[in-house]
Amino acid sequence: MMSYSKKYSRLLLWGIFSFLVLTGNLLSVIGYSSLINISPVFKLGIGVILLFFCFFIYVHKMTIPNPEKHIFIVIAIMLYVNMIIKGEYQITNYISAIVFPVCLSCLFSLFQNKRMQMEVRYIVMIFFYLECFIAIVEKIMMFHFFGNMENEDAFVGRIDSYEFRSCGLWGHPLSNSCILSLMMPFILLQNEFSIKKKNLLWSIGMLALLCFNSRFSIVLSAVVYILLNYKNMIYSRHRIKYVLCIGLTSAVFLYMLFNTSFGGRLLDLGLYGDASSMARTEILDIFQVVDYREFMFVGIPYEDIIYIQAMAGLDYLIIENPWIIFIFRYGILQTFAMILFFIPLFHKWLIPYGKFNAWVICILFLSLVSSSNSLAVGSTAIAQVYLFAFAFKNQKNKYDSKDNTLLLAE
Repeated sequence: MMSYSKKYSRLLLWGIFSFLVLTGNLLSVIGYSSLINISPVFKLGIGVILLFFCFFIYVHKMTIPNPEKHIFIVIAIMLYVNMIIKGEYQITNYISAIVFPVCLSCLFSLFQNKRMQMEVRYIVMIFFYLECFIAIVEKIMMFHFFGNMENEDAFVGRIDSYEFRSCGLWGHPLSNSCILSLMMPFILLQNEFSIKKKNLLWSIGMLALLCFNSRFSIVLSAVVYILLNYKNMIYSRHRIKYVLCIGLTSAVFLYMLFNTSFGGRLLDLGLYGDASSMARTEILDIFQVVDYREFMFVGIPYEDIIYIQAMAGLDYLIIENPWIIFIFRYGILQTFAMILFFIPLFHKWLIPYGKFNAWVICILFLSLVSSSNSLAVGSTAIAQVYLFAFAFKNQKNKYDSKDNTLLLAE
């Protein structure tokens, strides 16, 4: 009979697979959106629900590490203030963006062995290949395989003006480009991959980003590649290979940018010249009509945010900065505490990759999530960072054990 620990380690793997692959966009073809109408819990996604279930099974058997313990205290205070004091119960986005990453971090701390890490990496790579394949084929065919859970007609835009954007597995191009952009640095830092394989995977990922046509992600990923490889390009005995790979890849991408529809928005609209980019800076004018003291301890209901936008004459804009939304919803002190206590968690998962690389990934993460409303509307970007950090972590030792032995508290 399958052991208890092995049984639920498989539940963890199935949860990760569902989180990455069995997304709402994919399941929309079988009517998953109808479940969301029945209960907001299903808005979290099948994968997140499974991983929460796995966490609650093991929570009484694990010793929760201090970084996770501290952020759980902050989360409990924030939930108390917003649910009991303010009477707001729409917390699905908060659970997905803030609570879920901490629970996932606890699970990864529990399943710390090489075999589990390799199995998780295998699932992550399956997702990578599927995501890139779907993105490229959708772009070539100008057709969305799974449709879009939002208003597709307004979202897709005119195909003949280079605006068609692949929807991939995650539905919205920004969601797809974010998860790929966060994953690609870890691929480059994985020592078990050869130089040729790293560059090939990175090139495939960049091609997929061009299909999603997220200009910011494309530029950031190119910069991150240079930052993570500049030492190899100068000092490594393989520097000639790096230079040749970069030269060849750059030539191919430049040709595609100028002669195909791939990355059309990057050239056709520029990096900051269109309405969506200008809106991200224009919305900052909202602080000219608010009193900071009103948001020091407790935030305001969502309806009041719309009222403030109207007062500032900005009601025609969508707030695409999650930090502004967090300040309005939870207040300055709660938002600051949340950010402060997440820092040790990022340090825990990223510092094994080296200080410089950790800083590069952190800046990449902050840049990506700050360029859209992302975290404020339930993005799992934080959880994605922890997942990839666990999956691609370099370990010199062989298997910690021959089976999936769990580090359970005695």
